[in-house]
Amino acid sequence: MASLPPTLDFAKTEEEICAKWEKEQTFKTQDKLSLERGDEEYTFYDGPPFATGLPHYGHILAGTIKDVVTRHACMRHLHVSRRAGWDCHGLPVEYEI
Repeated sequence: MASLPPTLDFAKTEEEICAKWEKEQTFKTQDKLSLERGDEEYTFYDGPPFATGLPHYGHILAGTIKDVVTRHACMRHLHVSRRAGWDCHGLPVEYEI
């Protein structure tokens, strides 16, 4: 296992990874291969961001869990369409308005 450098710039590393994914069209390729294989559809609706008020650490946790669940589904050869949905009641938003 390779060792980490003494200093690691996480922000720069993330930018490099995102640029590589964009250049290689990683998610588009994943979707294309999934459709070619005829993978079973996996539906996971992600609700509107911050429907229950201002952003806080709970939103980061929920977003991470949702990301892990959909990535795991892809690794199990399920076709995951990544698109925003509306999985909440709407009541918190209506209350704020």
